[in-house]
Amino acid sequence: MAAETLVRGPVGSLQSPRRMKWFWKRDEPKSATARTRDARDESTLLTGDAAEDSRSLEILLDTIAAVTANIDLDGVLRDIVDRSLQVTRAERAILLLGDGPDNLTVRMAQDREARDLVGELQWSRTLVRRCLEEGVAVRSVVQSDQQALELGQSVYDLKLRAVMCAPMRARNRTVGVIYVDSRAVRREFSARDLALFGAISAQLAISVENARLHADSLEKARLQKDVEIARRIQQHLLPPVPKDVPGLELALRYLAAEQASGDTYDIVPLRDGRCAFMIGDVTGHGVGAALLTHAVQAALRSYLELIEDADAIVNRLNQRLAAGVETGNFMSLLLVIVDTRAMTLRYVNAGHPGLIHCGADGVQVLEKTGMVLGVVGDQTYGMSPTIPLARGDLLFLHTDGVDEAMSPQRSVFGVERLSSLLAGTRVCGADEILTRVEGELRAHVGAGGFADDLTMIAVKLS
Repeated sequence: MAAETLVRGPVGSLQSPRRMKWFWKRDEPKSATARTRDARDESTLLTGDAAEDSRSLEILLDTIAAVTANIDLDGVLRDIVDRSLQVTRAERAILLLGDGPDNLTVRMAQDREARDLVGELQWSRTLVRRCLEEGVAVRSVVQSDQQALELGQSVYDLKLRAVMCAPMRARNRTVGVIYVDSRAVRREFSARDLALFGAISAQLAISVENARLHADSLEKARLQKDVEIARRIQQHLLPPVPKDVPGLELALRYLAAEQASGDTYDIVPLRDGRCAFMIGDVTGHGVGAALLTHAVQAALRSYLELIEDADAIVNRLNQRLAAGVETGNFMSLLLVIVDTRAMTLRYVNAGHPGLIHCGADGVQVLEKTGMVLGVVGDQTYGMSPTIPLARGDLLFLHTDGVDEAMSPQRSVFGVERLSSLLAGTRVCGADEILTRVEGELRAHVGAGGFADDLTMIAVKLS
């Protein structure tokens, strides 16, 4: 029997080299490469023996039927190990998953009594590597002490007699290796064993991939359900537009690119007749961003009850975000305080798209007063100068999903186009203004829809 590459095996009570010598042939051993090639070339599933061939086909078809019927990944993997032991009559089987010889992990391992193998496992890494590099099933038999020592001290120490492994490939990619070995001196894997093992491994790989895809689809469905729950919670927590605010006509549009949004807003009438408007945008969108926006909204409400100056509120929010938000995440925010009695406004803009003021004298985009929140904890934010207002003026707050809305030709909607549109709708009511802006945005982006969250607030002074 030819001898081929072998490295390591299980720890346990082993046959001594002296006893194993009674079964070794005295022929001069071939090189490891030649021995592997001989085993591969002579491998054939059908031998011409009707009984043996019938049994091989029965085993193959039975295995295919068993693993194909199972879509539970753990169940498939355990089936693979069980079947491998049955087919080869080996002492143990190890299933390794990964896409290459240096990226394999033991996923399941059992002995012939179906007991799970625990602890640190050893196996023929040389044979596994050759199996993956050549892309074929390979076997190896140790026939002498000299061969064992040539293949490695561990082979000699662990007294492995026979090893066989087959690559598992599905959809043109490697998903792992199924490996069996034996210390029994009367068990040598034949060419038929190798052919049957290789044929089964191809179907096993497909079953693993199908089970993995099924598990992924279940996880995706679970995540989608979680996101839908988060969306409903976020929709419930979003503040309503207050009605009958003296001197103001208000309207809102809130559109999430995903089921949960990174945009946030709030409109809070204050005790002294002023009204606070907040609009913000957390990096990204999805569940994580939605949770952060709600935290900011809740904190802002608390600060507005305790702190009078808008700049002090934004400074406190920044300190909170810088201390509690993961590095690389940040938030833009615009906080506007409108005093309808004095007909003035002041604002703090932390890296957010500019507040647009449409008055009798034209359209003005008001400048930022600081960088985004959550980056530098000791950053201070100043308040804008007092800006006079008049009856009929329009204030337009928005997130960057508005002016950065992209057309199929990759052109943005832009601040200039937005300002021109607002100038032409200044005489309209707040809700009609947002309806027109939304219509122009949808026409601009086309059938592809919005790639980012989008929030708009229109404030008309009446």
